[in-house]
Amino acid sequence: MGEFSLLSLNIFGIPFFLGWERLRRLARVLDRSTATVICLQEVQQHAYTSMIQRNLPSYPYHFSERHIYAPKGGLAMYSRLPLVGPRFEVYQERGVFLSIGYSDYALYKGILSACFEVGEQTIIVLTTHLNANYGGVWHPTNPLALLERYQVKQLVRAIHACPEEALVIACGDLNFPRNSFLYEELVTQNNLLDPLAGDPRPSYRPFPLVPAKWNVSLDYVLVRQPLQKNFQIRGDVVEISDSAKKFSIQRFLTDHNALTLHVSWDDSPDPKGEQGEQTQD
Repeated sequence: MGEFSLLSLNIFGIPFFLGWERLRRLARVLDRSTATVICLQEVQQHAYTSMIQRNLPSYPYHFSERHIYAPKGGLAMYSRLPLVGPRFEVYQERGVFLSIGYSDYALYKGILSACFEVGEQTIIVLTTHLNANYGGVWHPTNPLALLERYQVKQLVRAIHACPEEALVIACGDLNFPRNSFLYEELVTQNNLLDPLAGDPRPSYRPFPLVPAKWNVSLDYVLVRQPLQKNFQIRGDVVEISDSAKKFSIQRFLTDHNALTLHVSWDDSPDPKGEQGEQTQD
């Protein structure tokens, strides 16, 4: 029986050392995770990557790609297993610098990917953070939604390029809800399974006074299963907080919930070639 697990989280890593102590405590909480791989988004300063690594001793393997002031895309991957062939692919469409999305453009957003070998099973993890849709209007004619659509198409191509025999996991902060056309295009064009599709719990936890429409899921863990193998897949939404602190403001570590994924499989081939079973916590 093979097993693989993953945790994906937007860490709200605001730059200029403004998140230093909070992210240090967050890393220590994450170090208690049982996940094989941790994928982080919004790591907006180089110093954060090394600081987080020091506070994740259970995850000795790490990859992020340097850019001017932060890892490219604000993405970092920490693992208990060696990463094979890690790489970063920048989005061809990132908007323009002199716009409301200047921070997304400057962060050089794209896709961070790596391969893992668990027994005889190849697993490819792709993590990303799409440009934000600041108005929350996910309509094909909306300029920000159109930019996200270009990025979704590139993500679709990246998933499609993965070998058919690989178990492919695409995760991260995609910045659109499940009832959007962007979600539909991403999931259907690569036959992806969303193990949390029926879960009403939001992944984004907006600050007070933020409109209620933002109390939705913007983060995902999506799976493309190879044929000829039986997979059992379950996901969960987990609030990450510092339970040792007395007051709620001290317990706050990030404005997103973590998404977790656990996959297990029988290494013997499935003669019927059926897709795996989906379960939810």
